[in-house]
Amino acid sequence: MTSNTDNICEDCWRRAIYAFGTAEIFRKRTVKFKKGIQMLSFTALVFPVLIGGIVLGFGTQARALSILIPLAVVAGILQLVLSAWALGFNWSEKLDYAQESAADNYQISERFRELGSKALAPPEDLQVQFAEAKGRDDARRLADSKKGVTDQELRYGHRAALRQFGRKCEGCEKVPHSMKSTDCEICGRF
Repeated sequence: MTSNTDNICEDCWRRAIYAFGTAEIFRKRTVKFKKGIQMLSFTALVFPVLIGGIVLGFGTQARALSILIPLAVVAGILQLVLSAWALGFNWSEKLDYAQESAADNYQISERFRELGSKALAPPEDLQVQFAEAKGRDDARRLADSKKGVTDQELRYGHRAALRQFGRKCEGCEKVPHSMKSTDCEICGRF
């Protein structure tokens, strides 16, 4: 086994961990944006459907309407504000990007895991395979870097990757067994 092969495999493992952590960051964002969009969809429908159901069932003179219509107006105003917020901050576009990035980073991580595992019997074209995977990873990293990943998200992703790969944290020197945040400056405080 050559030193060059060792370096490539070591770099593959680093990149596998990094890509997995990034995938976890964007997976978490996916959950957040999905919940927000679902909440908007629900609030947009609940009061009109409720009022329509009461009118259909009890007629326009139902006593409940005198209470529900003012509530529906307030809920409608809140829903409009939330919808404007979602549109202004491009929630659906951010959801699409987060889903794409998570899926791509999981694939990149798996590819580097495969390449990193070939240290004992490296294929002749290991450098070529590494260069291809590295090019894809570099492009994804560049795109992801423009999406404002916070320090807290980085620590969360790092902990998720350490946990996935059974690696020790450089700070607390522990292998994470859960995603519960700790006081560690490197794999906690998220």
